[in-house]
Amino acid sequence: MSATLLPRLSAAAVGAVLLAVVAPAGGAQPASFVGRPIYSEPGAGLQMPPGCRVEPSWRGRLADSDLEIWVVDCDEEARVWSLRRSTIGMVGNQARLRFQVTDERRLPGDSAGDSASVQCVGRNAGESGFVVVGAKWRATGGELRLAAASAVMRVDPATQRLVAATLAQVECARHPEREAMMRRLQQR
Repeated sequence: MSATLLPRLSAAAVGAVLLAVVAPAGGAQPASFVGRPIYSEPGAGLQMPPGCRVEPSWRGRLADSDLEIWVVDCDEEARVWSLRRSTIGMVGNQARLRFQVTDERRLPGDSAGDSASVQCVGRNAGESGFVVVGAKWRATGGELRLAAASAVMRVDPATQRLVAATLAQVECARHPEREAMMRRLQQR
């Protein structure tokens, strides 16, 4: 599609065209979303592939970079995506964004946002982009602290790929009330 045609299309039309391009035949999820773009349009929001969803608390940005890590639910299968974010244009004072999936891990048996979570930071200042898999949480006041996990991975900024990390590298806490509030705001 030509770049000169895109500004003339509505956000909904662009989303429909993009979904038709990235949607596999028969409604089944592809084996991998690596290399596929995901767009965010002002007024239309994040244009996820059919059957996939991501909540705000399932997304994490890497400090001082254009990389993000998301835990996505695609037809009830958790996946971890490493993504590169870029601005493709402005509509008023709001950015039109493109997210390119650079790496992916499928997590059958895990639950997006719960047993697979991005609510972790590095124990060393400034480290981000971690996800825990097979997480078990324990309540401590109004938050959930990580009690155990079967694996930890992070985005390597140099390669834009997911690499293994250790539990000793991360500090993880979930805030259920904040997660619920963000979910309600997203549904408006």
